Amino acid sequence: MNKQVDYIIAGCGLAGTVLAQTLMRQGRPVMIIDDPGLSSASKIAAGVYNPIVFKRLVKSWRADELIPVMDDFYNEAEKVLDERFYFKKQIVKLFTDENEKTFWLKKTAEDAGNYLSKEIHDDFLPGVVYAPLGAAEVKNAGNLDTKKFLDVFRNFFREKDSLIEEKFDYEQLIREENSVSYKNIKAKKIIFCEGYRAIENPFFKELPFKLTKGEILTIKLPDDVEIPLNKVINKGVFILPLGDNTFKAGATYEWNELNEEPTEKGKNELLEKFRKVIKVPFEVLEHRAGIRPTVNDRRPLLGFHPEHPSIAIFNGMGTKGVMLAPYFAKHFAEVLENKATLDPEVDIRRFGK
Repeated sequence: MNKQVDYIIAGCGLAGTVLAQTLMRQGRPVMIIDDPGLSSASKIAAGVYNPIVFKRLVKSWRADELIPVMDDFYNEAEKVLDERFYFKKQIVKLFTDENEKTFWLKKTAEDAGNYLSKEIHDDFLPGVVYAPLGAAEVKNAGNLDTKKFLDVFRNFFREKDSLIEEKFDYEQLIREENSVSYKNIKAKKIIFCEGYRAIENPFFKELPFKLTKGEILTIKLPDDVEIPLNKVINKGVFILPLGDNTFKAGATYEWNELNEEPTEKGKNELLEKFRKVIKVPFEVLEHRAGIRPTVNDRRPLLGFHPEHPSIAIFNGMGTKGVMLAPYFAKHFAEVLENKATLDPEVDIRRFGK
């Protein structure tokens, strides 16, 4: 028996989950195809979002537009699922020298100033953290518990009978003039949201991904150490409180050895940076690695196959996926449903593909 939906979505990482829920909120029936056995960068990511680019202390690309849509999406998702996975926090930037502190104070008066605290903390957690030059905070930051978010949405999609848990088989996709079929499912369009595995997709493998491997540690501090849950510490490494005195510390960036195996090199790099921030003893509980679907120009990849317009892609969210996915899912839904013009900055046609 054939099943009719509006959209097939291949992939149920962060991008696919956000797009599926965005379309379902608009009453569009979807069918998601995803192999739960495949790993994903989304599953291990700390999910930290930051409206500031630390190197230049400028606003992250489109931060003012992205944040309200992000807030709306994740807050609504928490209500729908009756779960907590979206948290507002401050990122505490520990200064490395006086010039960095002076530069920060200068930037508080410029365009990014609404995200930068003017207050300098000269005694931030003195018994726990090395911060001899003081610290300041990024406001309107936080994190998404990506693993919990993906797990609870996977259950939600199962309950809605909108998820098939299997590896996608490209040879089973039948292209028709204004539709596609996959096994017994017929849809107006299929949208590939496969993360870094898009490099194996026969329809989009020529797109200029510049994949990056990232490694991350889960660390336990002594029970008598107190770091506020709403503070993410940053100095060459981010340290994200998870509760119960456990923390995620990350992340590395590797462009050559692109596999999902944790390495001693990555672990040692993170530990070296962690020891420069935290004074107290600690224990490493877990070490994970994943591959981010990053792109040469650091912009998402949205659009349609030039010869098969019923085949689309929603990918390339990279390291800022928590912020980018809700905004561009909303935008892509407008393109799909209301024939809005696809934003040229994220349209795959910018590469002549």
